[in-house]
Amino acid sequence: MAMSVFFLKHRPQRVADLDLPEVAKSMTMILESKDRPQSFLFAGPKGSGKTSAARILARALNCEKKEGVEPCGKCDNCRELLRGASVDVVEMDAASNRGIDDVRVIKERAFLSPSKLKFKVFVIDEAHMLTKEAFNALLKLIEEPPAHTVFIMCTTDPEKIPETIISRLLRVDFRKGKAEELTRSLERVIRAEKIGVEERAKQIIVAKSDGSFRNLHKTFNEMVMEFGKKIGEKQAVTYFANHLGAYEGGQLEDDLTAGKTKIILKRLEEMAKTGVDFSLLRQKYLSYFQKRLLASLGVGEFPGPMDGGELKRWLNLLIEVGKYEKEVEIEQLPLQLAVADFLKDKKETIVEKKEIKIETKKEESKKTVSGKIALAEVEKKWASILAAVKPFNHSVEAFMRSARPKKVEGEVLTLEVFYPFHKEKLEEAKNKKIMESGILKVFDCQMLVDCVLGESRRGEAIEHREEVVEDKNKDMYDVAKEIFG
Repeated sequence: MAMSVFFLKHRPQRVADLDLPEVAKSMTMILESKDRPQSFLFAGPKGSGKTSAARILARALNCEKKEGVEPCGKCDNCRELLRGASVDVVEMDAASNRGIDDVRVIKERAFLSPSKLKFKVFVIDEAHMLTKEAFNALLKLIEEPPAHTVFIMCTTDPEKIPETIISRLLRVDFRKGKAEELTRSLERVIRAEKIGVEERAKQIIVAKSDGSFRNLHKTFNEMVMEFGKKIGEKQAVTYFANHLGAYEGGQLEDDLTAGKTKIILKRLEEMAKTGVDFSLLRQKYLSYFQKRLLASLGVGEFPGPMDGGELKRWLNLLIEVGKYEKEVEIEQLPLQLAVADFLKDKKETIVEKKEIKIETKKEESKKTVSGKIALAEVEKKWASILAAVKPFNHSVEAFMRSARPKKVEGEVLTLEVFYPFHKEKLEEAKNKKIMESGILKVFDCQMLVDCVLGESRRGEAIEHREEVVEDKNKDMYDVAKEIFG
C-alpha cells in the first residue's frame, strides 16, 4: 500500500473539513456569493491544503444536490469527481507542463462546452513555474473566461506570478497549520483508522510536521506501516531518530564547515535507501539555518561554526534547489547538488585567500615606488591590470572593466566608477587588496586604490558603456556567486 494512503484517503471532502478555519470561511463566502468570480489564486506553503480546497470547490460548483455550500458527495457528479474520473476537471502540474503549448491545450479545452458537468474546472498547480510566454497566453483567457469555466491557480510562490495575472484572480491565502489544527487533523485519521496513539507521541508527530498537513499524514502513515496500530512515545522517538533525525542541522553544519563532501553525500545516499522524505528534510534544514543566520546577525542565541556569509550562501542554495524537487526522480539529488555547489565555492574561496596571502607576503618584500607612475601609463596598461586581477577574482575584474582610471596622486590611483553597486563592492577591503595585487604584478610597485562615483558617461565613453552593458548579463551570475555567495 502506498505510503501516502492516509493523506489521500482522509483528504478533506467538505468545506467544513478543511483544516484551516479562515480558508473554510473564505470558501463559504465564495460559494454563497451571487456574483462569484471565475478565477482564483490559492497561495500558501506546501501541504497546507490548496489542492484539497480546489477539488472541494470543483465539487461544490457542480453538485446536483448541494447542502447549503457543501457538495452532497452522493449525486452522480460528486461520485464521478470523487473518483477523479471527470474529463471536465483538469489538473495540470506547471512544474512539468509550463510552456506556451501546454497553455494552448488548456485554451482549446476551455472553449469547449462541458461534457457532463455545469462547469469545466482547471486547476493549475505550482502556477508560478509557468513561463512568461505561457502567462501571456493565459492572460486573455483569465480576463474574459467562457461562462462555463473556472480557473484555480495554486502556488507556493505568488511573488513570481505576474501582476497582470494576480490582479485578475480572487486570492485565498493558506498557511502552515498551528499545533491544535494539526492535532485535530491527526486525530481525525486516528479515529477513522482505529489506531492507538499515546498523547506524547501525538505531540512529537505534530512538532516534527513543520506545519504541513501533508507531511503530518505521510509521516504518520509511515509510522503505522513500521510499528503497527499501537504507537507510543518510544516508537515516535525511534522513528524520527532513524529517519529525519538521522542527520540533524547541527551535524550537517559541522560537516559543511569541515568540507566533508564525501561523508555528506554518502549519508544522503544512505538516507535515501531508508525512504527519507527529502522535501521535508530540506525544510528542516531551512528552519535550522534560518535560526543560525538570525543569531549571526544578533537576533537570538544559536551558536555554530558558519559565519553570516556562509549561512546566507547555504540558505540561498537550499532555496534554489527546492525548485527541482518535483522535476527529478532521484529525491536526494537536489540536496546533493546544494552540498556540491557550496563546498566547491568554499574550496575556491580558501584557495583564493591563500593566493592573496602569498601575494601579500610578496608585496611586503618588494620596495614601494612612490609617485613614479603617470595616469597615462595606467591607462596604457589597463588591460594588463585587468588580466592580472582576473585569476584572483573574475567578478572584481568585471567590476573594474566598467570603471576607468581617473587620476594618480603619489601612491593613490583613483578609479571613476559609474554604478553605485560596483563602487560599493570595489571598496570592500578584500577587493581593494585584489586590485592592488594586480597593479603590483604589472608595475612591480605598490599603489593604493580609491574609487569615486562618476556621472553618466558621454562622448568617447559611450563605447565603453556599451561594452559594459554587453558584458553585464555574462558576468552577473559570477558576480553574484563570487561576491554574495
